[in-house]
Amino acid sequence: MVDSLYLVMKGLVREMAGDDVVGAYREHETFDCRALATGKAVHRFVVHEEALLCAFPREDVLTLIDKNPAFGAYFFAAVSDKFGQLAQKRGELQSLFTAKISDVGFRSPVFLDASISISDATRLMKEQHRHSIIVRDESKIGIFTTGDCRDIIANGISYQTPLGECSQFSLLTCENSDYLFTALLMMTQGNVRHIVVTDNGTPIGVLSQADLLSFFSNHSLLIAQQLELATTVDDLVRATKDMETLVTTLAIQGMKMPQLARLVQALNAQFMARLWQMVAPPEIYENTSLLAMGSEGRGEQILKSDQDNALILAEGLDEKEVEEASNRFTEEMIRLGYPLCPGGIMVNQKLWRHTEKGWCQVLQKWARQPQGDPLMNLIIFLDAKTVTGSSTWLASCMAALRAGLRDDASWFSRMALPIEQFPNQRVEGGFWWQMLNREESVRLDIKKAGIFPIVHGIRVLALENDVEVTNTFDRIEALVSRGILEKALANDLNESLSFLMRLRLDAGVEALREKRTVSNDVNTTSLSTLDKDLLKDALLVVKRFKQMINQRYHLDRL
Repeated sequence: MVDSLYLVMKGLVREMAGDDVVGAYREHETFDCRALATGKAVHRFVVHEEALLCAFPREDVLTLIDKNPAFGAYFFAAVSDKFGQLAQKRGELQSLFTAKISDVGFRSPVFLDASISISDATRLMKEQHRHSIIVRDESKIGIFTTGDCRDIIANGISYQTPLGECSQFSLLTCENSDYLFTALLMMTQGNVRHIVVTDNGTPIGVLSQADLLSFFSNHSLLIAQQLELATTVDDLVRATKDMETLVTTLAIQGMKMPQLARLVQALNAQFMARLWQMVAPPEIYENTSLLAMGSEGRGEQILKSDQDNALILAEGLDEKEVEEASNRFTEEMIRLGYPLCPGGIMVNQKLWRHTEKGWCQVLQKWARQPQGDPLMNLIIFLDAKTVTGSSTWLASCMAALRAGLRDDASWFSRMALPIEQFPNQRVEGGFWWQMLNREESVRLDIKKAGIFPIVHGIRVLALENDVEVTNTFDRIEALVSRGILEKALANDLNESLSFLMRLRLDAGVEALREKRTVSNDVNTTSLSTLDKDLLKDALLVVKRFKQMINQRYHLDRL
């Protein structure tokens, strides 16, 4: 029977789950409040060093919980709820990331028929001080903006031309109830200044870039313009530095990690596309598809990391010109702060440059050899995303990859095996062992310990169940919808991955501030008591998920 809540006054106590150390409690840390409610502790608590504990009687603690529900909620909440409470504590204010499009004061649209002249349309725009108008062409709805006026002048188009001939009918639209962040992301990805706002599909207004910037002082759209207008690599250097500032600002303001990573992905894609256009001759640029892979392809990389990229080539290109452009691209990426990939997964390596037909053959070859380098190459390619060029090429390659998969349990077991390549955090030599031995600087590789097991386990489940999205959070959602993952576990995985990404980002920002190389290491001795507790919860979620993957794919038999 658990009759007390313990506060460590001196010394060190470790929490044991079998032979695994899953917690370490120092001065001013408590354990085990959850056991007070059930009357039974799930784990053993062992004094590792001579300790002095203060015991709070169970009755007194439960009385405090009754009087202060917020106090009890933290201890008894599910892991996903616990992380959610942390987000609230960090103060996510009304901003682009919680506000709805309806919160922005955009004006009602002006509708014009496609048959009127450009001259009449621009005169009306001037009279009503509008930068855009909605164009009706029978059942089609389009938009005409001041940017289109510049194109008309540049191309010498007659002002008497019907409005519909110079309007854009492939509209970017957002529902009035969508988050403002959705509009921001669409503008950033498409490098556009206007989005049509709809209510159940009916246009009710136009949201402009100026509306967004006036609502919230955010520079992502300005960075997107910087990238679009860049004419030299030095211009890109300045833009990438602004991106680092933006990331730091948004992280401090409490932007959630999945949203921040998607925004960075959109900017990085534009940056990489612009760089490739600068270094490649026009014929090469127009007849290639640049791919981002790894965490960048998944949309989960926030700070600069190793290069992971590839090329799909049109048939008949000059190999020497492609090689020269690829080498220069890799060199300029290094200059811009993106280090070489230790595994050589870059466009300057011939292995990562093929035609569409060539890629299909290579991928099917890798699929027939799911071990060693072919296995790791296949894993990396599974997260590929088109940065520039035709996206149909990548879709064709992915279809060929899936067609080459062997439909047997042993194949997926070998595919899942890398989840076990990093040992559990046991006492001997593991993370908690280091904490118990009070090393001055206890560093945890957050990627190996937590991020990779979640990402890879979800990746294999997604591959087995024909989930085509690449983002881990999207994959989790798809797996839940198909009944592959339980909702409770999915919530815990989502929140744990977000938390681990935040710890890595915080450590990376600190490294940039101190002009150190950014890595995956987190100095756990500098974490707050709350973050240490949440880290323990996140690693337990990782352990639970690894056990599920192990059982599903019988990894203990390999």
